Amino acid sequence: MEQITAYFLTVLEIIEKEIRLFKLTAAKTLISLSCFAVAIFLVGAGILLLAWTCFTAISTLIGPVTAGLVSALLILAGGGIMLWIGKRNLR
Repeated sequence: MEQITAYFLTVLEIIEKEIRLFKLTAAKTLISLSCFAVAIFLVGAGILLLAWTCFTAISTLIGPVTAGLVSALLILAGGGIMLWIGKRNLR
């Protein structure tokens, strides 16, 4: 009977460690997927803003165009950074 109890306790310890490992892996995957979602949103917003800015640049050739280009580049850079973080975390 003691052997069965020892075996059962060992199985419970293994299950507990596996669940802990699964939680860590699931959290890491969720964070990475969230980074990819944010990156997709930022890249999409950056592309739209870049298109609007190019239209404004052709229309006016001076003024808030430079600010629009800089903000679009910053959004695209933010999206690129989020993609890099997501890719690095999935390893």
